[in-house]
Amino acid sequence: MSDGGGTYPNLFDAHPPFQIDGNFGAIAGMAEMILQSHTDAIEILPALPSKWKDGKMEGLKARGNITVDVHWKDHVLSELKLLSKSSGIKKIKYMGKIKEVNLRANQWSILKPADF
Repeated sequence: MSDGGGTYPNLFDAHPPFQIDGNFGAIAGMAEMILQSHTDAIEILPALPSKWKDGKMEGLKARGNITVDVHWKDHVLSELKLLSKSSGIKKIKYMGKIKEVNLRANQWSILKPADF
């Protein structure tokens, strides 16, 4: 935050004057570290920062209107929940491995690390 830039503890952009794109951009970047879905697969924890040892991010949206909850402990996925508005097969990628999941409309699908 020195020299009039950076991020406040609440993650708001500290670059004067107040800039909303910095606020939205920072959070969008953090979400991309947890989940990416711009290919044919939903990739989980593709760029987890080393300082984020334990955590969770819930309510993320992947392409295809799929709600994703990701929980991790010791830098490893502990639980993944997927909720789709429509039924179908979706590829999930985690640590270089791909698993096809049969999603059922409006029903949570829960995956654990052992599923990969």
